[in-house]
Amino acid sequence: MFDDLRGIDEEDDGSMFEEPAELAFDVEDVGPRRAYFLRMTPSQRFLISLLLLGTVIVLGSMCLMVFQKVMI
Repeated sequence: MFDDLRGIDEEDDGSMFEEPAELAFDVEDVGPRRAYFLRMTPSQRFLISLLLLGTVIVLGSMCLMVFQKVMI
């Protein structure tokens, strides 16, 4: 199979793969589609992510103080 790869390329029309003459499906224009996560806009999702980040920072610093890894 791999013995005559250069010969295969020079034969026929020069390509190893057949290209379809036309597409097998029709493309319909349905317009832009918005993907909402939990029906939130991008600005609402950004605000939720900032609030979550703040919560993680506060809880992490409280844990460090409780276990006396940081002295204040």
